[in-house]
Amino acid sequence: MTDRQSYSRNLNDSVDELIGVSTTMRSDIENLLSVYRDDWSSQTLRRTFIRASWSMIEGVVFCVKRLTLRACELGTVGLPSDEHFFLSELQFIVDPAGEAKLETRRVDTISNIKRSLKIAGLRFDLPWKPVFGGTGWRDLAESLDIRHRLTHPKSTAECEVSDDDLTLHLAGYEWFIQSSNEFQLALVKRYGKPSV
Repeated sequence: MTDRQSYSRNLNDSVDELIGVSTTMRSDIENLLSVYRDDWSSQTLRRTFIRASWSMIEGVVFCVKRLTLRACELGTVGLPSDEHFFLSELQFIVDPAGEAKLETRRVDTISNIKRSLKIAGLRFDLPWKPVFGGTGWRDLAESLDIRHRLTHPKSTAECEVSDDDLTLHLAGYEWFIQSSNEFQLALVKRYGKPSV
């Protein structure tokens, strides 16, 4: 198999993963919402919805990074080394003995979302650009604090999701869904539907 065929297969796999993760996680969230559509009073629903939303967001962002990296490897777009390391989630570490090794690179979630979407829009040469200046983006960033509080509670009170928490999270989640949809639509308009 040629390098081009291998890259093409990897690119198709990356498209499949983006679509698959997005579809599966959105389906989970839609099923949750259909069960509780008219009654948001359940704290269990609120906590589960916020955690499931963030799981979907992080999964989709990872797939966008992987797709962008694979497309750059396949295409003629030169990828600066800092973007390559960011997209691959790797970094070189030199130990005290002078030995270099690759390690997984951790980036805070909000920076990861922002940089991933910016790089993807730029490297795919899309007319779409993510909008980070509005209230939806700020709500998403603030919603992460709610998710952290629910995932690592220090008290019973931290397990409660207030109406304001829920409203804030919904606005941030909607911003991400809209941005993700716009990215995917711009990608399809620019390059056509994937043959997957």
